[in-house]
Order: sequence, then C-alpha cells, then structure tokens
Amino acid sequence: MTKTTPSVDFYEILSLPFAASTSTAPSKQQIKLAYHKALLKHHPDKAGGIAKDTALKSTAVPSTNANGGSSGPYTIDQITTAYKTISDPVLRAEYDRTLRLDRLKVAEREKTADVFHTGLEVVDLEDLACDEGADGDVWYRGCRCGDERGFSVTEDDLEREAEHGELVIGCRGCSLWLKILFAVEDDG
Repeated sequence: MTKTTPSVDFYEILSLPFAASTSTAPSKQQIKLAYHKALLKHHPDKAGGIAKDTALKSTAVPSTNANGGSSGPYTIDQITTAYKTISDPVLRAEYDRTLRLDRLKVAEREKTADVFHTGLEVVDLEDLACDEGADGDVWYRGCRCGDERGFSVTEDDLEREAEHGELVIGCRGCSLWLKILFAVEDDG
C-alpha cells in the first residue's frame, strides 16, 4: 500500500493537537466530538452554525494556518478521511510516523536553507526603493501580482540577518519570494 502525504494535516482539519506520545493523544470521544464539530463548521449548508457546546470547545484547539490565520474550508471528504485515519489506531500510528518524518525533513531543510520558494528572484538591496522614516528605513519593491509594496524589508530584518548577508522574504499579496543580498558596513 503506497501512502502519499496529504496536502493538509488531519489534526488541523479536526482542530486536534498532534500528540507526541500516545499518553497525550486525544481519546476516541474527543476525536469523535472534533469530527462532528468539523462537519458542522465546514458543511456548506450550515456555515456559521457551529455548535457552541462547551464539551466541544474543550476538546478542540483553534485551527490556524502557517500565517496564523484561520484555516480555509475543508471538504466533507477531507474531514471524513481525517476522522477515519485518526480514529483507527493502526492508520493513526502510520500517519503519525509519516507526519513526524515530514516535519523532521522540513526542519532539516530549514536548517540547511535548502527550502524551495515559489518564484524566487535574487536581487541586491540597492535595487529596492527606500523610505526613510523616524522609525527607521524601509526598503520595498513591487511584485508582479500588482502589490506596489509586496516585498518590504525593515532595518530590523536586515540586522537580524546581518551575519548571512541575505534575506528571503515572501510577497504579502501572493506566493512569490525574493532573496535580497546585502553587505554590512562597519562603523569603524
């Protein structure tokens, strides 16, 4: 049986925390309640009609995406697949193992800076426009998505990455990325 990594986290779909050990794993009842809550939350006919039962609230963790915002709507099929996988001990063990391995791979890529960024373009800091302000300078560049200041860098951002001499930032309006190269001048 070949497993592919799902594009969404089953724990995120059900608003359940990923448990590092089986002793902290959610119970069958918690999983079932989270499943019913997810169905109500994402059902097209019941949007906004989430049950406000305190028992449901206590078993779920708010779902957020990488940007810290609320996750998008999930399909009934995704919710059902997540529930079937998480509620079955064998499938869950396999899924947890795959999830841990994927997270380790991502962490390793981030440590070695071997991360793929969509539409990554490399530029010098001098190629960006600069606004000088009382709070510090801000460098910016428009993006092809139409956002006039899609890529924005502050002095604090540059100071944080001064050791590396490069900074990778994402556009605030789309999925494109920009690698900015810069040199730090000594004040000596």
